[in-house]
Amino acid sequence: MHDLCLSANALTVSFGATTALDDVSLDLRRGEVHALVGENGAGKSTLLRVIAGLVKQSAGAVRLFATRRTAYVPQETDLPIDRTVGEWLFMGRELKSRLGLLRRRQMEAAAERALHSVGTPLPTSRRIGELTAPQRKQVQLARAVSIEPEVFLLDEPTAVLAAAETTRLFDIIRCRRSNGAGILYVSHRIEEVLAIADRVTVLRDGRIVSTEPASGLDVGTIVKRMVGREIPPHWRSVPALGTEVLRLTNVVADGVKDVSLSLRAGEVVGLAGLMGSGRSAVLELVAGLRKVDAGSITGAEGAVLVPEDRAMKGLVATMSLRENIYLPAPSWRIRRSQETVGARQWIEALNVRACGPEATIESLSGGNQQKVLLARALRTKPRILLLDEPTVGVDVAAKVEIHGQIRRLAAAGTTILLASSDLPELLALCDRIVALREGVAIATIDAHNASEPQLAALITGARTGIAAHHNEARL
Repeated sequence: MHDLCLSANALTVSFGATTALDDVSLDLRRGEVHALVGENGAGKSTLLRVIAGLVKQSAGAVRLFATRRTAYVPQETDLPIDRTVGEWLFMGRELKSRLGLLRRRQMEAAAERALHSVGTPLPTSRRIGELTAPQRKQVQLARAVSIEPEVFLLDEPTAVLAAAETTRLFDIIRCRRSNGAGILYVSHRIEEVLAIADRVTVLRDGRIVSTEPASGLDVGTIVKRMVGREIPPHWRSVPALGTEVLRLTNVVADGVKDVSLSLRAGEVVGLAGLMGSGRSAVLELVAGLRKVDAGSITGAEGAVLVPEDRAMKGLVATMSLRENIYLPAPSWRIRRSQETVGARQWIEALNVRACGPEATIESLSGGNQQKVLLARALRTKPRILLLDEPTVGVDVAAKVEIHGQIRRLAAAGTTILLASSDLPELLALCDRIVALREGVAIATIDAHNASEPQLAALITGARTGIAAHHNEARL
């Protein structure tokens, strides 16, 4: 049997004046996890789309060897919102009887098995539009896993998943690898790559920098190859905090059972919890997007939310970078020349990799889209900034840049409430962290003296010997 699942030879892809892939060649072996890493815009997603047949290369060729089952899970989770989970899992591959009738019971049972395989208890009758971004990602993974692919193309599959869901996915990947499948895996989380990959290919500016076994690499080496320079560490200093500006008292709402917390000027407070813990719900309550059923919120005026799901709730893909930054329009009269100047300033300030203010959002990489979303929020000079997964799908260099922006905003007096499934990110950025479990704020800890195991134990309910201070003692 041929050892290769696929080979890509001298691929070149251009979008207008931008060369996304420049003479890229690689192969994927059976029983292998081959990781692709690189900065936003390096060409990783484009390469997967070419292999999946969604983007046409201008030169080169892709060859699949003796395989007919290829599953592609894109980074985006913009699924058809009017379909149910069960309908989407079998869309385009419905089970039918000899008479051409749908076998609904068989499809429902198969859909339940697929969802169970990725560890999600979602009912098959739930509509896609009602799901969170992590839930939609699990539905995407369930559909892909259900066909038992021989080639598995995964683009940032864990970007919106919490630790438990990531562990489950890794178990699935290892199982598929042991069965001889080849997995092409894209991620900005270098520690994940080193934990799961057999080989690692580094891309920079559409070209391959290196391909070698993961066992001979470390985080520092990979990062330096990705960006072509050293990334200096950023240390968080203990701030001088101002007066209280925001308070939630025993808040009860959809997705939230009992949350109390307070924030002061210049403070960064984190929200930690597993999927469904209420992290996003708390931010949406402060932003006024959800109704408070009981309790109270005071001081939320002027709060600006950067949502978790940029595709569904944040950006308009067909509009330009400039138009997205200036949504909604500051006045009834659109001043295009002023917007263009402002957009160029934000492109420079946040190091957005785009061909100019009129570039469409859909032409940008996920990380650069995230920077545009952040630019829109910062343009309004918010008193309170609400960040939901602010670095989802961004590379290590962009992550450093966004973290730097958050620190500078806090130092200037902006109050920041930040939800993240990335525990090291919370510990690196926050002054205090509120641990949420099933909609309840169970504890608040001092992030300056906390550890990742301590925080993980709190949000999962595992026993830990490290004491945590409860909310009531910290307010």
